Amino acid sequence: MQRQTTDRQNWLEVETTHGTEWINIQDTSLFVRDNDTVTHPMGVKQRQDTIDAIRRYTNGEPQAWKNVKGFGARLSAPGYLDCTEWAVFETEEEANQYLDELTEDDEM
Repeated sequence: MQRQTTDRQNWLEVETTHGTEWINIQDTSLFVRDNDTVTHPMGVKQRQDTIDAIRRYTNGEPQAWKNVKGFGARLSAPGYLDCTEWAVFETEEEANQYLDELTEDDEM
């Protein structure tokens, strides 16, 4: 498996019924505001419209979401469509540590 990392970029961190999922804003052009905004709370219709927009990019049902900046990391199998889900970290070092942990077993 090949290691893949991104530069620091925009992501949508989505808490779903299947856990935390990450949406790469650059790949999807999905621009939504955080669901828990104190100054401008979402109405019921706006929240449902946003969930509908997010749902096509997640495996689970979106429950909460927020925009973050970070370094994405995943493993990909060259020549195949298989890859792990993205995980996003505040620093590039954290992203590389995560990939080190994932590939630890492969090296044995």
